[in-house]
Amino acid sequence: MQGMWCWVVASAVTVVVAAGDSTNNGKGRLEQPDWQPRSLGTVDLRHPAFIEAYFSEDDTLEYADRWSIYISTFDSLSGLDEVYRIRSPGRYLNDISGWTIEQIDQSAYWPNNPDYLPSSVAGAEGVVWSSGFLVPGKKAGQLQLYDTSNPLGLISGPYNIASLDTEEWSYHRTIWKDMDMDGDLDALTARFHTRVIGSILIQLVYLENPNTGFSEGWTQHVLATDGPDVSFDLVTLSAGGRTYDCVVVGEFWNQRTSIYWTESETNDWSDTSLIKSRIINPEAGQVFDVLVDDFNRDGELEFIATEYLTDLGVGQVSVYMFPTDFRTDNFTYFKIADGFRPNQILGAQTMSPGTPKTYYPTQAYAEDVADDGLPHKPYILVSGDDDGRTYILMPNSDVRDDWVYQKHILVDTMETTVGKMAHGDFDGDGYEEVVVAGYSAGKLFAFTYTP
Repeated sequence: MQGMWCWVVASAVTVVVAAGDSTNNGKGRLEQPDWQPRSLGTVDLRHPAFIEAYFSEDDTLEYADRWSIYISTFDSLSGLDEVYRIRSPGRYLNDISGWTIEQIDQSAYWPNNPDYLPSSVAGAEGVVWSSGFLVPGKKAGQLQLYDTSNPLGLISGPYNIASLDTEEWSYHRTIWKDMDMDGDLDALTARFHTRVIGSILIQLVYLENPNTGFSEGWTQHVLATDGPDVSFDLVTLSAGGRTYDCVVVGEFWNQRTSIYWTESETNDWSDTSLIKSRIINPEAGQVFDVLVDDFNRDGELEFIATEYLTDLGVGQVSVYMFPTDFRTDNFTYFKIADGFRPNQILGAQTMSPGTPKTYYPTQAYAEDVADDGLPHKPYILVSGDDDGRTYILMPNSDVRDDWVYQKHILVDTMETTVGKMAHGDFDGDGYEEVVVAGYSAGKLFAFTYTP
């Protein structure tokens, strides 16, 4: 039965080879910026891993002061791990040694991604920090809220909204969405629990916002099991004359991509009997991350998955096209970058690549249009994770069906593992900055597209 199920799913998916029309380079009024930014140097930080940059809602602040960078660190041999913040990074781009890397907290095991917390959730702006991993002694994760809105830089928290956990769950991502349609934003997340005996527990769950501000112990609602575990993203799709709220999932443990949706006409996820799912690619490999975007800027969304094929020992970046009816039609997918080979760690499993992010090198290029009147395609940052490198995928052209990308190395840390990257125009000059977390190197690598 299992073999038949896998065959049926596989036959519903079309695999194509990426190809493009090279007869038209698709250039608009502006030349395509060079892929390589200028190095600003490095600053030391032990084991920087997950990193994000956020622009504050507070418009009373000066532009440069609205930016903050949040960084998680972890070590398999230590106890509780530290998390950090860099305020106003754009004020010190001429000399990044002026960055003040302030420790926010040390109250979680293996902190993962610091996701943005809008003020509409708990009454003030902040971050929600996920944590936990499969490393012994680091399995008990949390979802910790921090209030970062104090103009003097003081941070309150943490408030663990997952404090009602009865298992040692590992969390990696939180997306804010009104799951029960009661008018407030709930915390949607995926989690896994590794047991000494028995199979791994996997859940897609939302924590219901109690409307009590920064508080702990939010009520948990399990939506699905044996599927979503680490990475996911949201997308709204149309099919059969209506729209659906959907969750695109990269299944790390089951090594596949899938999609979940609710048949509720009001997109209310609280009735789990209306939640449906299907497997997109049963042979995707270990999926590190997924990202929904319109990558070729033709007005139609796609999603990217970063996939590690364990049988081949090599990873790739794949683009998936949403079909006319995502519930029944074939998903077309193809790779746009490959050849990611992780370094080996004695006694540990490694993988590559890691997280992807889209960006434009300059504001002018982002606002410009190509010859066909559509926006230019964005560039794609890709973490190599356990190959120790960070990459930039540069579109070959603005021709919409040209899915060829030039793969460039932004950073080769010459060490085992690199973390994520953050980006933004930190000083408001119209040029993007990029900061890479060099985990094994113990450094932050900073770059700018400012000439």
